[in-house]
Amino acid sequence: MATGTLKERVCPTFVTESLAAVSHRPHGSSTSASSNVIPIIAQPRDINLVQKGSTTKTQGRFKPLVFTTTPIVASTSVISRRDNDHWVDKITSTSPDTFNIEAAPISIPSLVNITLPPKLSDRTRVQSWAVMLAALTDQDRRTCTLVSRTFRYAVYLSATHILTQKYHGCRLNQVMKCYPQKTTNMWPYLRQRQNEVAFWRHAFRNSWVGRYIFSFGIDPLSAHLWASADDEKQVVVALRFILTRLWFTLSVGTNEQDPSAWLKHTVEDAREVVKGEIWAITIRDGNSLSEFYVLESTCEVIGRALNAPQLEVYFSGLRADWSRYISSHTSVSAGPRNLISENLRWANYEEYDRGISRHWLCRISGEGDVGLSKKVVAERYVLACVLANSISGQWMSSNQMAQEFSGLSSQVTVVAIRGGAPKINLYLPAHHHVESVHFTTPKSVPLHPALAVIQTPAREYIVLKDNGMQVGCEEDGIASVWMCVLGCDKNGIAVVNSK
Repeated sequence: MATGTLKERVCPTFVTESLAAVSHRPHGSSTSASSNVIPIIAQPRDINLVQKGSTTKTQGRFKPLVFTTTPIVASTSVISRRDNDHWVDKITSTSPDTFNIEAAPISIPSLVNITLPPKLSDRTRVQSWAVMLAALTDQDRRTCTLVSRTFRYAVYLSATHILTQKYHGCRLNQVMKCYPQKTTNMWPYLRQRQNEVAFWRHAFRNSWVGRYIFSFGIDPLSAHLWASADDEKQVVVALRFILTRLWFTLSVGTNEQDPSAWLKHTVEDAREVVKGEIWAITIRDGNSLSEFYVLESTCEVIGRALNAPQLEVYFSGLRADWSRYISSHTSVSAGPRNLISENLRWANYEEYDRGISRHWLCRISGEGDVGLSKKVVAERYVLACVLANSISGQWMSSNQMAQEFSGLSSQVTVVAIRGGAPKINLYLPAHHHVESVHFTTPKSVPLHPALAVIQTPAREYIVLKDNGMQVGCEEDGIASVWMCVLGCDKNGIAVVNSK
């Protein structure tokens, strides 16, 4: 869902270098409650429809149903009140700078059969009533449960129709295959999906990147993506793609007359191509659709689908090495799977493991979640810092890229490889080897939650945690444009804006 606590979880948390601060968000900043409050549905596994005043499953006199909920949202305060015998929960908005993009497996709540069913002769019109009830509000449906057993049964079945209308996709299909739809109470699962969408929308809208994107007056994701209809990680990858697109817009610029044109395109869909490594992102610009292949960890574009329209900023189609890699991992006859990281080339293999200090990796192995967080940021930084031709542009061998980076003449020619297309070469210069990662300044002051400091053999770089891309360095500090967007000073410390 979603790159912050680099421990996989959906709810936001904080991480700092101090083990005592693990209760904070992965980026070491304290939360400040905002004055805004939004209605949000509690965690699905703690939601049940129960009979009012009933504590057992014994069948007896009909009693009206109430929703029992136990809100579980990290770093938020909950205000609950009773409204017509139903709990209404409001969760105060989290700090705008505590949002991070991380995904986590979401368990499906246990689903049970609907209790107190009507007589078989009364069920003939239940399905048609359920369709109509699906269009009503929750309050209206609560009232309908008091009419009769038949209406109550139809209210339960309406959850299935709401799910089909708003959350259709592979995730829902898998659940539907496990439970009979005519007798199962699907409300716990519906509440879980509603809570998931509400969380991501609220967290992103109140984050620094969300504030900037929504300033253009557009919804960056389609409703299908907010719901992560086909994969739990869809919204996570889509939001990271938006972040990376923003980084390129602000740090590199575009060739279009409107510098913000990229940011106004809606992400329509995200589809996993190679598990855990490559995704296909579909964006909509007006009536036209374009599909790009991106790396999961940084969401940097590696190529474009052949049927996508020509855009000056990207190369046409997939390069031969990426095309070969994808086909070898998606074909029916695919053999043992190799990871993209196995194509990484770096200097000094004795002291560095995939460009990261072995000594430092050993040292953080005992830091728990904080150590894992730092390691993930380091891995993203490494992938973000490989030379440009490693990812896109003209294919080059590792030796050619090393010579070009060193200022030596290298004849860039397409090398014929025996047995097929050239293989992927990810070359990391020694300048970007990772010595350590820090979430605080040298004086132990927490950095902005979205930032981390990467210590390399030559200097310190300040990067975005969610994609590993640079926004500053130790000599110049944070770039002015990023200071404005992030809301931090030149040292990367969050600035509190008084209103």
